Amino acid sequence: MLFGNSERGIGRGEVAESRIEAPFLAAFMTLCAVVLLVVQLRFQNYSLTLALAITMMVFGTTVVRVDFGVAILVVVMLMSPQIELTNRGTEEHELNVRYDDVLIIVIFLGVLVKMAFDGRGGLWKPNPINGPIALHYLICIMATLLALRANLGAWDRRNALFVLLKMAEYYMIFFLVVNALNSLRDVRRQLTLFFIVATFLSAYVLLMAGPGERIGTPFQSQGPEPNTLGGYLMVVMCVALGIMTQAPHWRQRAVFLVLMATAFVPFLYTLSRASYFGMIVAFVTLGIVGRKWYVIAVVAATLALSPVIMPGSVKDRVNYTFQGSDGQSVIIAGQATGVQVDKSTYERIYVWNKVKFILQVAPLFGGGVGWGMILDSQYARVIMETGLIGLSAFLFLQWRLFKTTREAFRWSRSWMGRGLALGVVAATVGLVAHSIGTISFLIVRIMEPYWLLVALTVVVRSAAIEDCARQLRAQRRAQAAAGILQPINLERSATP
Repeated sequence: MLFGNSERGIGRGEVAESRIEAPFLAAFMTLCAVVLLVVQLRFQNYSLTLALAITMMVFGTTVVRVDFGVAILVVVMLMSPQIELTNRGTEEHELNVRYDDVLIIVIFLGVLVKMAFDGRGGLWKPNPINGPIALHYLICIMATLLALRANLGAWDRRNALFVLLKMAEYYMIFFLVVNALNSLRDVRRQLTLFFIVATFLSAYVLLMAGPGERIGTPFQSQGPEPNTLGGYLMVVMCVALGIMTQAPHWRQRAVFLVLMATAFVPFLYTLSRASYFGMIVAFVTLGIVGRKWYVIAVVAATLALSPVIMPGSVKDRVNYTFQGSDGQSVIIAGQATGVQVDKSTYERIYVWNKVKFILQVAPLFGGGVGWGMILDSQYARVIMETGLIGLSAFLFLQWRLFKTTREAFRWSRSWMGRGLALGVVAATVGLVAHSIGTISFLIVRIMEPYWLLVALTVVVRSAAIEDCARQLRAQRRAQAAAGILQPINLERSATP
């Protein structure tokens, strides 16, 4: 383990010895065997039978050891292939299904069964993020129902359903991880596996990329997506840097510096300008919140020396943004600015003309989820889909994410917990900047690991609160004992 030993977390507990769960597992295994036999005899499809067997095994594993279920999710969320469901224009970005989509639901159900066996009352643990998530998602549903009632011709209800399901999917990851894990030991294990997967993925995309080819996410049915990989690697680097700044020993700092460097190399070759901008904002945020001024100094020095030290392809990509007479003229408020940019940048500016239109016809709840299929700006898409009310809920969710993760950083006594929380604070702000040029908070391969890390940070925050409560109770007991002993000592001292 990278983080050393800590207190015992959840795990076996009463599961192996439970009189209730042993018959359940025996019955479940019998049912699985019967179902697999029937499926194989009926369909004669070994791939289907194997996938069903793996799914059942994951469910059973989650019921027995919920931390193992979360570990399986950490591995498959970036490694499972996509299945394309449509070829219609830009909709192919939205209507895709992956095997981990199924596993998320299966693991979530496994966590619920485990909670039932353990006798836990609530569906999820109280934390400051539950409410904003529910509020934002309910407004998305309300805006979609209004669009369904209006029956607008340009609105695709099928696409809206898939987008809502994707949103529910990564919110489900947050809820199941927060409920599944209880201790810092669990957080350490999941973080260790998270970095192993990130290192493997970084090496894989570098080895698989051709000469001069932009690097993007693997296993995509429509091809690699550099913006997606850039956003994911930015999150990885933020967490690695955050933990590095809090590590007490130089060997631990060296390990996380190597992890960050391993992600930084493929990150550069994504040639994603939105990711570059997000990384700069994230690292500066980390330096300010963590009061690590040397981080800001390194960022400033790297930017100053970038014309010399950066690869030629990176410099060409950044310089490509601003063009001469061959570019698109930028017009703001009807006035020509004299600036010409490339087509991709121009589309990110032009999308706000669509926002202006939707604010005139549906300012409060927008045109419903999926309206317009905006891919160039998260905030433009939020306004077009859910209007100003949806934007307010979305900004409130982002603020609560920042506030909660910052509290975890300030309150935790564990260097690992502080480092994780600091990294997630920086990643949150970095994704806000990243989402100016893309729909970062709707890209599943970014949001799944991000919400996993947010959930781990909430576990760190809860552990810090419990630790503070234990110390307060111990202090009160000591004060009470001192109050009892003090009169006795006075009486003894007064005895001749």
